[in-house]
Amino acid sequence: MPIIEVHILEGRSSEVKARAAAAISKAAADGFGVSIDTVRILVTEHKKDEFYVGGRAGRASDQVKSTSLVEEEKS
Repeated sequence: MPIIEVHILEGRSSEVKARAAAAISKAAADGFGVSIDTVRILVTEHKKDEFYVGGRAGRASDQVKSTSLVEEEKS
């Protein structure tokens, strides 16, 4: 029985999480050669200040935006 943990930033809808869980379950069932009914998905949501990329809080895409703004201010 595959058990898969998914960690995401909070804010996604139940529909989006369900769609992702269905796709992940299918991929795991196919990959492991097991029944999809045996696949378990655990979704843990984190606040933005609990998720770090490169030592900085938030999503990588947010960091690119903020870095771009800082560079524009320096110009």
